[in-house]
Amino acid sequence: MKTAAEMQPQEGDFAMKKGLSIQEKLKDLRVVEKGFTLKQLADETGIASSTLGSYESDDYKDISHTNLVILAQYYGVSTDWLLGLTESREVQNHDISELHLDDETLDILKSGRLNNRLFCEMIKHPDFLKLMTDTEIYVDGIATMQIKNMNDWLNAVRLQIVQQHNPESNDLYVQVLDAARIDEEEYFFHNIHGDLDRVIRSIREKNQNATESAPIERPASNDKKMQRLLQSMKYKSNPIEEFWRYFCEELQIDYDKLLDDEHDTMKRIFKKSKLLKSFPSHKNKARK
Repeated sequence: MKTAAEMQPQEGDFAMKKGLSIQEKLKDLRVVEKGFTLKQLADETGIASSTLGSYESDDYKDISHTNLVILAQYYGVSTDWLLGLTESREVQNHDISELHLDDETLDILKSGRLNNRLFCEMIKHPDFLKLMTDTEIYVDGIATMQIKNMNDWLNAVRLQIVQQHNPESNDLYVQVLDAARIDEEEYFFHNIHGDLDRVIRSIREKNQNATESAPIERPASNDKKMQRLLQSMKYKSNPIEEFWRYFCEELQIDYDKLLDDEHDTMKRIFKKSKLLKSFPSHKNKARK
């Protein structure tokens, strides 16, 4: 089931956010985890449904400490998690030493330079353990001796066949033995790359419809719309005016509320366009 962030598309932020807002968390807890309406939650918590609805709305401003505690206790989460002060949902304190992280790693995780939410998604992915296992095997050279022994055995068999049968260079069995030899780096880099590909591809597919994620591809309709505009501008009396209107519409700028000097400034800029200069010159109509 999709989260509130995925069910309410918004415009604006096109990068994977580092955390959900308190509004998104409250709506996820109510809709996704409990399956409640606002009235049902109001009956359970004693908080008015209109108040609960305001906590989940985009124009949310504040939530009383009492209601924050009531909601946190009802959902079984920490108030710090609701407020975005921690990513730990449960009310418990972990001893940082149990993580066995060095000071430099802790500093990086606390610095905000990493998207810790994305990092958590990667660690929780079922294929992440395989990624770490394959990486550890390669880095520690655990399989180096076994691979060397296997390659040595293949070389010995190949040499024996060549000495006894003197096969041609394109002999099938000789080529099979050659192909069976393992290049340790190539083998593990391929495996590690495959592990990582599966992890990040899965996370991308999971988040591609979320509001904070960028659209996978630019809508083709935009290109067609631009093509139609450029075609129609050939027959317009004032192509620059038409393009300026299109520009405002695409950026959601209220064309009619702009000041005259703002219109004049942008039109002067558009007049420098070689593309717009290529359109047939017609009698210009002054903007009223």
